[in-house]
Amino acid sequence: MDRLKLQTLLIILTVIFQSSWAQNTDWEPLFVNGKDLSGWRELNGNHKWEVRDGMIIGTTVPGEPNGFLCTDKEYGDFVLELEVSVDTLMNNSGIQFRSLSNPDYKNGRVHGYQMEVDPKPQQWSGAIYEEGGSRGWLYPGSQLTPAAKEAFQRDNRFGYQWNRYRIECVGSVIRTWVNGVPAAHLIDNKFMRGFIGLQLHANAEGDPQGSHTVRFRNIRIQSGNLQLTPLDDIEVINLYEKKVSPVSKREPSQLHLVKDSISESIAVFRQSSKDPILTQIAKQDERPYLHPISAPDGKGILTEYRPSHHSHQTGIYWGLKLVNGRDYFMQWKSDYWRGVSATIIEEKGDKVKWQTVYDMLGENGHTIMVETQNWSLQDYGDNYVLDLEWKGEAKTDILMGKFYVGGLFVRMPWVEETVGEIVNAVGQQDMALEGQRAMWSDIGIKIDGRDDFAHIAIFDHPGNPAFPTPWRVDSQMGIGPSRQILGDWGIKKGETEIIRYRLFIYTGDRNDAELTEVGKNFWDEFDF
Repeated sequence: MDRLKLQTLLIILTVIFQSSWAQNTDWEPLFVNGKDLSGWRELNGNHKWEVRDGMIIGTTVPGEPNGFLCTDKEYGDFVLELEVSVDTLMNNSGIQFRSLSNPDYKNGRVHGYQMEVDPKPQQWSGAIYEEGGSRGWLYPGSQLTPAAKEAFQRDNRFGYQWNRYRIECVGSVIRTWVNGVPAAHLIDNKFMRGFIGLQLHANAEGDPQGSHTVRFRNIRIQSGNLQLTPLDDIEVINLYEKKVSPVSKREPSQLHLVKDSISESIAVFRQSSKDPILTQIAKQDERPYLHPISAPDGKGILTEYRPSHHSHQTGIYWGLKLVNGRDYFMQWKSDYWRGVSATIIEEKGDKVKWQTVYDMLGENGHTIMVETQNWSLQDYGDNYVLDLEWKGEAKTDILMGKFYVGGLFVRMPWVEETVGEIVNAVGQQDMALEGQRAMWSDIGIKIDGRDDFAHIAIFDHPGNPAFPTPWRVDSQMGIGPSRQILGDWGIKKGETEIIRYRLFIYTGDRNDAELTEVGKNFWDEFDF
């Protein structure tokens, strides 16, 4: 991936969580009571670990291998903060994260990511190493900026010098700071979840011999609504490995598209079926939408047309709020929308594609933005993979105002007796998702004609500027990701914004592991 694509990826996960957003952010102390090592266990070495004056203190035992004091709990996406002070004669120490210890791997050898704690003159603190693995340095100290190298404070004649360490992990993006100075920015997907660990490094033959000490305090972690740091301009190292998942190995069915000028629609048909599985409505005088969408096994319709509780909602659609003050979410008629074209791009095959283009009209009837929706669909028999690429081309300076909704939205059938649930990638459920950021959310509803749930899962993409985007959830189980929740955003005249989502449509039980694979496939298919 070239530098331009990497810069796009930086915006994915770094402009993400401005400080003002984290009103509900909770820190979990990892050194819980400050009195003992409850919640921790030592792995590999047999060194001395003790608690004193609110510190976890590790002292090396000569002749012992590298040792690690590790959390009992594992973490995937998180923000970790702690303070560390290390004897200047120690070889080095480190903070393990997303790390593992399995009996079948090198007899339980701790392996995973490590943020370096380096008291030596080479000044590599903040770099990232693959402890116990084959790759060694992932973000070597030689790549650190001069400011990052100077940030670490060594103990001196005045006593311990405490260094503030910070690690942010979201998906494949890993970033580190030392005393508030950005150190490393790594993109890697080898380890996605594991424990936190504190390292005692055995001194080598050429190092000063004897016992040496490293001290840790104020250890805390966020693992829910993360508060991430805005973008910086340090060098990015990208080691992301594309993987083939079981989902992508299935053979998609043959489909074909039919355009009907009378109904102003484009319908998707299976090869031998007379009934469409999905219909795009693209009328010239109202906002486009997808409806109806039938379940992959043909039992039931998964979308709803203009329900009484939200008459502006139909199926799957895109509507922004407060676009230069105008409401394109609630308003769907000709004084706001004007159809330009509805075009079949790929008429038949194992993936079909189509496009709609609409003018978004200002108060004077002039076009303020041209909206293009590029859709594709694949049918795997028991599920559909539906991709959207949305483009907004500004004909004048555009400002989308801060609001609790705006963008892609999904309306499944709902009445007061409806049984269903909404779950996101971090395990939040139903209305607890409102305003929260997550890489995917899944709606499951028991619709007429089915004994099990029908699902539509929506996946955010790392190339989207607000990734992971916060979600709007209404009390009738309508849901959609919305960048507008974070605040105002805009598009300058003549510029185009591109946003991508994937929808995974299926029935039966939700399988979080499969959803994770669907998301990985989506992210692999686009260079971001």
